Amino acid sequence: MSSSSSLPSTTTVVPLANVETNTENYNKQYLCLLYVITAGLLDENMGSDEQEIIEMIHLIIDVDQKKTVALHHQYVQPIYIDVLNDEYKEKSGVDEGLVFSSEVGLDGALKKFDSFLHEHYLHPDLGIKLTLICENCLHLRQCLHPESVKKSISLPSYYWSYFDLRFEFEHMYKTCERNNLNSMLEKLNISPMSENNYCMRHIKHMELIVYQMLNDGHHFEKPECIMSNLQQGICTLEDNIEESTVIRARGLPWQCTDQDVAKFFRGLDIEK
Repeated sequence: MSSSSSLPSTTTVVPLANVETNTENYNKQYLCLLYVITAGLLDENMGSDEQEIIEMIHLIIDVDQKKTVALHHQYVQPIYIDVLNDEYKEKSGVDEGLVFSSEVGLDGALKKFDSFLHEHYLHPDLGIKLTLICENCLHLRQCLHPESVKKSISLPSYYWSYFDLRFEFEHMYKTCERNNLNSMLEKLNISPMSENNYCMRHIKHMELIVYQMLNDGHHFEKPECIMSNLQQGICTLEDNIEESTVIRARGLPWQCTDQDVAKFFRGLDIEK
């Protein structure tokens, strides 16, 4: 892996293959694998502690030719912390020095990748069909979108829809199990890669799984969409509510406001 000389060491850009720039190829499908980690919990708990994103990797696959055309790896400097604990560093393999020397916040990291897409003729604005793939919903719904709202960052359009790799895998191979990357690799008889960096290891495992799915004939066709506004559920004044009912709400959608919460629970006394 080589770094571009015009970029700091906290950014790694690897053009792995030439991208066709002929306008006849602008309707080709590209899958952009995305993996982020925060300075807090990892795996299934990622984002639940609302820690900041400190590393993000985009890996782009040309679906028609079944080849990886680019990888963009960016360390992101957090605002609210200035140290990572030893246990986290050991588990994640993150280089603390690169994180805090990055001088690129989340907004800057997103703009760098957006510019990268333009420079390599991969941006959706050019007519390219580029769709994100995440291991699960946490990377976008639990991490990137909530943090971007807190920091008043406007996300490009391609971050508002994505394929959930777990669901696509379950649909393709007709399994009802709750899969993660390791179990998917095992079911496909693919050996895990040896890589110390947590984020890079996971994006490479995703790459192996996606290639196998493409080779097995899977079509990534119906991405999930993320709504910018909270969609209210059915609620009528005629509904009867028992006086003894107590509700403890956790994991509220990041889009909701205090007015949305009050409206949803109207008819109940809300304890502050």
